[in-house]
Amino acid sequence: MAQKGKEIVEASGMPPVGAKAAKYRSFKGLRERFRIGEEYDIVLMREDESYLTTRLGCFVLSLDLLEAGLRLPMPEIAKELLRSWKVAPIQLTPNSWRTIFVFCIICRKRKVKATVEIFWNHFSLACSPQSGMGIVYVIHRKNRMRINFSPRLSNNKGWTGLLFSVGRRKGANIPEWDFPVRVVEPLRKADMAPFLIREAAAASQSLNTVGVNHAEGYLTEYKLVKCKVSRAWDDEEIVAGWDQKEMTNYAEMIPVNLCLVRLDEGGSVKGPAQKAKAVARGGAAKEALETATTAGAASLPQPKRKEKRKAARVESQAGGRTSEEEVS
Repeated sequence: MAQKGKEIVEASGMPPVGAKAAKYRSFKGLRERFRIGEEYDIVLMREDESYLTTRLGCFVLSLDLLEAGLRLPMPEIAKELLRSWKVAPIQLTPNSWRTIFVFCIICRKRKVKATVEIFWNHFSLACSPQSGMGIVYVIHRKNRMRINFSPRLSNNKGWTGLLFSVGRRKGANIPEWDFPVRVVEPLRKADMAPFLIREAAAASQSLNTVGVNHAEGYLTEYKLVKCKVSRAWDDEEIVAGWDQKEMTNYAEMIPVNLCLVRLDEGGSVKGPAQKAKAVARGGAAKEALETATTAGAASLPQPKRKEKRKAARVESQAGGRTSEEEVS
């Protein structure tokens, strides 16, 4: 609890005064794999920061949420759900995001307009105090649409660890975030199914018998774009053939590597000169270790050195005999 309080107090995102070599998370390949446009800034987060950390003009995301199908810009139904629940994107578990996007894809296949009211009629929101402050998840209503995922995706633990922040690049044509970005405890209220009429009621009724197992198979990049859950392909992606159905799994071919970038006391990244010095220090340390090893061997008593040389000579002669036998 004390650590969480400290993280909330240090919500500015700046290293504490006097901090030495703060570690920041850096994700190589993140922008390419998940098609994050240049209009968005990927802001590194310190290793000791959590999903409760807030930065001015930014919101927190997780690598697991992107793997669950979340893309930028977010689809309108996702933003409407966040506004209605009054939660930030990071507060929803990965399987909850999968449920939202599979729901959108199923609605499109059934020629039903996906709306917040119809989603509420099939799913409700529940709190998960074991996962941390403000974490919520989506659950099925009785006798409604069923969306199930593989057992390997049933465990939502650990997904709040691979974090980064997203901001607007200066001069980019992006409006203000029109969904909550700060983590707060969701309001406790009766979560009852809405009363639908006419077309909405008929559309929701047609989805009651839908049951999907291993639903993560729907969340390929091709289907996300075709069902307007992700942004349309740009000209370069079309030329590269990413809009073709056989390229559905192209995103998995782009690895995302997590590394830690050390910053010095002044908050600047180590440049080539500092890296060269570090390499030189590493080489000097290696040379010193080899020298110490050699010196240690030389300091052995005289009889032991003779025994080692004799054993090596016997082994060499045995090896020579073996080679001659093989040749003959």
